[in-house]
Amino acid sequence: MSRKIAYAGMLLAVDTVLFLMVNVFQTNTIFLLGLASLPIAIVIMNWGPKTGIAFYIASLVISFIAMANKIHWIIYVLTFGIYGLIKFIIEQDRPIYIEYILKLSYANITLVVLYFIIRQFIVIPQMVLVILFEIVFLVYDYVYSLFIDYYNEKLNKYFK
Repeated sequence: MSRKIAYAGMLLAVDTVLFLMVNVFQTNTIFLLGLASLPIAIVIMNWGPKTGIAFYIASLVISFIAMANKIHWIIYVLTFGIYGLIKFIIEQDRPIYIEYILKLSYANITLVVLYFIIRQFIVIPQMVLVILFEIVFLVYDYVYSLFIDYYNEKLNKYFK
């Protein structure tokens, strides 16, 4: 148990550094938030979704404290932070086309929620946003899957 807590604490420390870097590097915000979403996948792979939920809640609290721009925090909370759990739930013994339908449905619902929150602060062309978001989301999902495969094949043996 203490090993699990220590390991999750180190992953939260990595997340904290990434959240602080979001404040410094404004042009790479989405990339850094995407990187910050990867440790939850490690937690879920090693200890399951219940520990993943606890890790997600801890990362929400830390990210709220660490990120100066709360719009970035909202984006992290609704998209990147929870995506490891969403991906785990969706990819449970389903055909690939059902998985992508569910993932794109999640992405579009999230996009609508983000749009109604962010449109008060930023003017965003709607049609361009939808197409761009879906393309970026599919690339993100692919890279996320590559990270999971790489972790399982190469890195997992070093962190057990």
